[in-house]
Amino acid sequence: MLFALVGLPLPRLAWRWRVAHYVCRAMARLAGIRVEVSGLEHLPHGRPCVIVANHASYLDVLILTAALPCSVRYLAKEELESRPATRLPLTRMGALFVERFDPRQAEQDMQQAERAVANGDTLAIFPEGTFTTEPGLGDFHMGAFLTAAHANVPVVPVAIAGSRHLLRGKEWRPHPGKVAVQISAALEPQGSDWDAALKLKHAACEVILHHAGEGRRRS
Repeated sequence: MLFALVGLPLPRLAWRWRVAHYVCRAMARLAGIRVEVSGLEHLPHGRPCVIVANHASYLDVLILTAALPCSVRYLAKEELESRPATRLPLTRMGALFVERFDPRQAEQDMQQAERAVANGDTLAIFPEGTFTTEPGLGDFHMGAFLTAAHANVPVVPVAIAGSRHLLRGKEWRPHPGKVAVQISAALEPQGSDWDAALKLKHAACEVILHHAGEGRRRS
């Protein structure tokens, strides 16, 4: 509510993000959640990138927003655009909505994401697409890595460890505890084709697996 009153009316996205950053930090503290962030020095300065993070809980957007000092544009599933409660705040925060089930529309949406990066925006993406109650890192979709390869910008892997235990499944009230956010060194694309994107995907997955505290999810 505080962010809706103070942050959403601000004219610049960077200002709205700054308010959201501090509001999310305050919300985390009020909920008894300690967000410990490492590796902020790995975020590129003066250059856009694609941030990719694992997704284990509804808390992850709040945690990532509290952790990142720079403004980013989230990629959000298209269904959230049709819900009044989420459409306005996400739109004002610069979110890009992506269709998950129509391949042709999904391709157009990812082209929009590529244009955003080319124009200097940093994207934040959960490449698993969604999360489940079962622990473990799920398969990564290729969209984030193709976007980085086509736009020739680095991928920054971010591992969020502990959020699954603080808000399990569809619970609405988080448990107090600690979440570790590890920002790892940027991965530079070695080309702009599918193979280059695939290498980015595999490298980011291995880095996140190392820090997320969970293994791969069983198929």
